[in-house]
Amino acid sequence: MCIGVVGKGELRAMDDALEETEMPAKDTVVSEQITANPIGRIVPKTIVASLPAMANAGAAVEVPCYRDCLEEIHSRLEENRSLALLYVDATNLEAVEHDYGAAIYEQVRAILTNLVLDMKGVETRKDDLVTVNESYGDTFLIFLSKKREERPFGQGDLETMADRVHELLTRRLSRVTSSYLRRRLKLGIGYSLVLHNPLINPDRLVLQLIEDAKRMSEIQEYRLAYKSKELLQEIILKEDVRTLFQPVLNLETRETLGFEGLTRGPQGTEYESPYTLFDIATESDLVFELDRLCRRKVINSAGELAPGQKLFVNLLPTTMRDPEFQGEKMLESLEANNLSPSSIVLEITERLAIENYDLFLEAMKTYTDLGFEMAIDDMGSGYSGLEKIVRMNPNYLKFDLMMVCDIDTSFVKREMLKAIHSLAKNVGASVIAEGIERVEELETLIDLGIPYGQGFLLARPTPEFVHLKTIKPRHHETVNEVPGLIVG
Repeated sequence: MCIGVVGKGELRAMDDALEETEMPAKDTVVSEQITANPIGRIVPKTIVASLPAMANAGAAVEVPCYRDCLEEIHSRLEENRSLALLYVDATNLEAVEHDYGAAIYEQVRAILTNLVLDMKGVETRKDDLVTVNESYGDTFLIFLSKKREERPFGQGDLETMADRVHELLTRRLSRVTSSYLRRRLKLGIGYSLVLHNPLINPDRLVLQLIEDAKRMSEIQEYRLAYKSKELLQEIILKEDVRTLFQPVLNLETRETLGFEGLTRGPQGTEYESPYTLFDIATESDLVFELDRLCRRKVINSAGELAPGQKLFVNLLPTTMRDPEFQGEKMLESLEANNLSPSSIVLEITERLAIENYDLFLEAMKTYTDLGFEMAIDDMGSGYSGLEKIVRMNPNYLKFDLMMVCDIDTSFVKREMLKAIHSLAKNVGASVIAEGIERVEELETLIDLGIPYGQGFLLARPTPEFVHLKTIKPRHHETVNEVPGLIVG
């Protein structure tokens, strides 16, 4: 098994900096896990290093609370005889603060603030008034200035603007938050219009404007959810997913133990990242259908395995009830692709295995009796039930990529891995370390006697099996890659 107004040039520079960091993507199991079974997630070093720079792009200023701008807001309402509002709700970012602390959250919020302000003169007008609902809040209220034409704002104008802003902010901010949020980024974008009425207190009209925009953001969220479901159904029907394979290597010899199948959605779209793909599948109750497609694609796309090599296929609890993956039909599918049960390693995450323990234990016996091997994924991610894991008699224990990150500098992580490695040897299982990005991590794992590993330092995922020769990484080399396709 991831503030002040700046000019368009600086905006493009920030976007280019973000582009250099590839959006993380996960395999099918982990993607399902992120929505229904959250795990701790590694913070890519490239993003951590660039957060302060991105947060401080331009001259840093604080966005005022709308209450401090009421005089200006009232004036605009009276002068223009109406007032339009664009509402940007980013309260989902509070999860970053909860999981990673206030310092990281403030940097992410500063980046969002930059992006909102950078829209002035691009998606919105330079004279628009950008405020927040509460001091240091993450809900932005953009009071729109009068249009250049005499024609006032109409519903179509506001809806079009809201859609553009939603696409822009989601695309740019996702590149930062994808490493922190345990789900895809959700921004609520609403809009509203209020007419000036001299008989009503202007404060009340402003409150009505904000409340209407908030309700509209909720309506827009439902609209986008239905649209997302329709697009995902189309992807499933067209089988528009790609399969990549990442080698699992012997850390001493670099010989290939096998390949793990990874899934990505349509290239160049929001759905390319399985984070998004499986989040939407969970929300749309399409996890079974998507997982079935991904599993079928992995098996059908597999190349010729060398003798003794394995194909690692991720498993969800629903897989065990899928008629397509049972009995003669399953065996015929494997045979048609020059595969046998003995060449397949079925992976299930530690938490999923424990939460579905009795069902999983009974079902897995059916598969192991046929010759399939089993791997427990994401060991060390925080949901350990070691006694139950031992009773499953797994062939492989895959060490969570968050625990591999910087293991060379963490005594606690090294001791945890030693304990799991000892447990594995006692039950006849082998340990696979995931998410190896740096030479120092690799050398530490070798020193600890860990037999197998995978990660960008060793090999990138590819559409076909690549049988690697021995790779000798240069000492002190650092691979600044986001583990975008690493399965964990």
